[in-house]
Amino acid sequence: MHLTVRAAKTGTLVLVVAGLTGAVLHSLPEPADHAVRPTVGRDLDAWTMPLDGYVQPSGSKQDYASALVEQPCLRRIGIDFPPPWATVAGLDAEGDADDGPGRGNPSPALAWSRPLSADAASARGYHPASTEGANRSGWQAWGEDPERNAAFARARQQDVARCAHDAYRTLGTDDGDQGASALAEHLTWVAADTARRDPGVVAAAGRWRSCLASDAPGALPEDPHGMPTVAMREAFGIGAPTMPVSADERTLAERDVACQTSSGYRRALYDAQWSELLRVTATDAAVLARADGDQAEVGQRLDRWIERLAPDAPDGVD
Repeated sequence: MHLTVRAAKTGTLVLVVAGLTGAVLHSLPEPADHAVRPTVGRDLDAWTMPLDGYVQPSGSKQDYASALVEQPCLRRIGIDFPPPWATVAGLDAEGDADDGPGRGNPSPALAWSRPLSADAASARGYHPASTEGANRSGWQAWGEDPERNAAFARARQQDVARCAHDAYRTLGTDDGDQGASALAEHLTWVAADTARRDPGVVAAAGRWRSCLASDAPGALPEDPHGMPTVAMREAFGIGAPTMPVSADERTLAERDVACQTSSGYRRALYDAQWSELLRVTATDAAVLARADGDQAEVGQRLDRWIERLAPDAPDGVD
């Protein structure tokens, strides 16, 4: 049997399998041969990646910012129910928590494609960011308020739609491309996984383990992506909402990040992941071409509007 290979990497092309009885067509990966212009600059500390600019802000942040911006317009048509408080940090944490890699999600939020940062290690160890600032219960109660809903029912729907449209236009959320956003998240997630298998990254992971071994409370995983291990998660109470971050957990997390840096792991992983995202398939390039790659700026704009218009959060809530 003779194999004629026409392409390889990711996507879908054709492999012709020629044999005595004829030819059979099989699916083959489409080559990643289309160069990508990075939408953001390289920043190791922020862990920026070439496709970040295609990723839309979370739905919860977009909805909250829109509710704040459209409120003056709604008030003029008889709907005077200002949104409850929420914080940018809480909405970001909620968006990341709701868009994780579980349940077969092929396009997790960008936060899941990034290693633990030094700031996060110092602030909360390995615990996830708090979603308290999203004020989910307050948002739900506001949305279900029968008086508010009755006011919407009485208003002319053309006026309600106009208020919403004007808010989207002000925020710049009226022309995003969800397909490009999901694709960018997926490709970034896949690139992170591929980068961890790069020989230079694997070698650096070995140095990381040697660096951290004396400080670890148990066996270490093959690389930092496996931190904290199941045993560590149980010992530190990670996943238990009421369990505070212990000094031991914070110390280990800080040492973990320090060893990632001194071993060269972070730099090697960053370079490998960035390089993986500089070329995509023709199919993926066509999807990305439909979007402007300006969603990072949109996200910053939402943050400014929220910080300007949102009611104050309770003391101690970020």
